[in-house]
Amino acid sequence: MKTFGVKAIQTNPSLLTKAFESGEYSLITKHGAPIGVAVGFDTMLIDEGLKHFLALKAFSNGDMSLGELAACFGQTRAEVMITLGRLHIPIADYRIDEELDAIATLAL
Repeated sequence: MKTFGVKAIQTNPSLLTKAFESGEYSLITKHGAPIGVAVGFDTMLIDEGLKHFLALKAFSNGDMSLGELAACFGQTRAEVMITLGRLHIPIADYRIDEELDAIATLAL
């Protein structure tokens, strides 16, 4: 692993390119404190985790349904709901006051 400061990358972006081409991952720092990790793309990275990470982010942002997430993971909806629970990712995102207003509107 190599460590690069933000300023070093700004002045010499090829530092990252060289690290990616050599298959290394890099720690990015700002004022000496770690702020991120940069990794190059390869088949193993995508197959072993990035695909699932991006799918979870898409689900969390509301860009992917539970069924689509389940298909991406090759699991049932019930299995994916267990995974979401372990990761503390809400399955449904709504406010209770909005639901109570909807019920009142329907006169239930």
